[in-house]
Amino acid sequence: MAKLKTILASSEIGLKGIAELELVFETLKNFELKTLLELDLTLARGLNYYTGAIFEVKALDTPMGSICGGGRYDDLTGIFGLKDVSGVGVSFGADRIFDVMETLNLFPPDAASGPKVLFINFGEKEQMHCLQLLAAVRKAGFKAEIYPEAAKTGKQLGYADSRKAEFAALVGENEMKENKITLKNMLSGEQQSVSLEEMIAVFKG
Repeated sequence: MAKLKTILASSEIGLKGIAELELVFETLKNFELKTLLELDLTLARGLNYYTGAIFEVKALDTPMGSICGGGRYDDLTGIFGLKDVSGVGVSFGADRIFDVMETLNLFPPDAASGPKVLFINFGEKEQMHCLQLLAAVRKAGFKAEIYPEAAKTGKQLGYADSRKAEFAALVGENEMKENKITLKNMLSGEQQSVSLEEMIAVFKG
């Protein structure tokens, strides 16, 4: 910082920029940062639209490059017809973050396991009903999914099998009337009619 002050001694805007940087570093002293913060004057990003500070995030425990990056841009929204709106943005490199987490074994052991149950989707009305059941199953601590759209039951059961779901939950019009769930064991093929509480009890073993 002292060297920059000497170099930019004749620039009012340059000295103001240094003062702002000093404020940033001074402010960050009040936070318990667990990461290394470094000022790098050689960093360059998107020279055609960034107009202020830029930043990048690296994972120091792996040889990966930057995993996040962004900066300040004035009037970038002007190209979309919204003039004079400034902002700061950041983008996350999902693939790189995934690679870093995989390299450092940061995924929980059950991250790759399939859901405990997959709810079969019979239509909009049934889907809305199943979403409530799905929320209750998740609240009980079990992984649950619902097929994203109404489709042939065989196709959905095939998807449940490919996702390695332990159970498939079928809730049609009759089940909704009786407040029941047809629970299918994907391994044995056995089916039983259960209530929500009974289904969760089955999951608990």
